[in-house]
Amino acid sequence: MIVVVADKDPIELAGMRGALESPDTEVFSATDGPVVVHLAQQHEPHAVVVGASLGRMGGFAVSRELKTLAEQEKIREPWVVVLIEREADAWLAGWSRCDAWMLKPVDAIDVANLVREKVTPSAAK
Repeated sequence: MIVVVADKDPIELAGMRGALESPDTEVFSATDGPVVVHLAQQHEPHAVVVGASLGRMGGFAVSRELKTLAEQEKIREPWVVVLIEREADAWLAGWSRCDAWMLKPVDAIDVANLVREKVTPSAAK
């Protein structure tokens, strides 16, 4: 499985990366929205975990862009979870067309478990 994780907080980013990495999971990380889109175009991840408040292009815009690129058949459609900072932002998560959202602070193990639960082994091949 290939996963891209992105967050402005380097500690949360490192925690998620560590929780997701395994012999069968390759993880790429970023702290900037356009870099997430580039990584998705380059590596076609099965899942993307993105913080809502990234620099230059937030997680909501990243999610929407990835879903649009997948509709245009430019990338494989990743399963996307956006990490929101306020419950009031849940409506933006809907606008972003993400597959799930989690309210920060998040436990990196919970994020990893959610990704592994939602990204089926057959989809990850």
